[in-house]
Amino acid sequence: MSDTLAIYSNRDTLLEMADMFETVAATSPTQSAPAGHTVPGPRLPPGLAEILDVDELDSILTAITEWAEFLAHVLLDEVDAPDAGTTPGRLRSVAQHVAHLLEHDDQLLALAFADDLDEHARTLRHLARRGVRTYRTGCDCQDGTCDGQYEVAMSGTYPPAVCPRCHDVVPWSVWSSWPHKDIVYVTVEHAARLAGTTVAGVKMRASRGGWRKTGTGREVKYHVDDVRGVDVTTHERISA
Repeated sequence: MSDTLAIYSNRDTLLEMADMFETVAATSPTQSAPAGHTVPGPRLPPGLAEILDVDELDSILTAITEWAEFLAHVLLDEVDAPDAGTTPGRLRSVAQHVAHLLEHDDQLLALAFADDLDEHARTLRHLARRGVRTYRTGCDCQDGTCDGQYEVAMSGTYPPAVCPRCHDVVPWSVWSSWPHKDIVYVTVEHAARLAGTTVAGVKMRASRGGWRKTGTGREVKYHVDDVRGVDVTTHERISA
């Protein structure tokens, strides 16, 4: 039986993959436009065209598409989960039922799912992170034999933290709760994810709780300690 951390970790990986698939699928090494015109849509990340041709990119996306479609059919048959119809949608659906697949009665299917998930996630991360800003957490690697520190490629909604030395991966649901000394204020969207609520919920809590903030309107950001409900005098979490 899978432990809770493994379930949450794999769930976050699948949600991350859905975002990355959309990013990578939107980039094409063969996009071109007449002189003086700009190709619509996302631009190709720097360096991607140098390592991929059309056939390679198509092969990678096709493999992930077929994998997600297979899993969607399994979930439709076994837990009556509706087929989302698109690869990103299917990956997000699988994320909601990841425990079923990790603990599947068919152990070979469960092992294959875990192995394929790891392989496809590594491939998409490699593609999606080219040209993406990296955030250094300043937090030491949890592997006692490694002297690296975790870094986060700031792409997608749930980016994991990865140690560049030993490649240990910590899911967003874990590292996002770590203290980050250089982060004082966070966006409303980030605050909503940290607090486990909606944007409207964050604004309501901020108004009622008198949260510290900077900026106005769409540029408003809230103090991370207020978002997390941390007492600045004791640094302990305030009970709800």
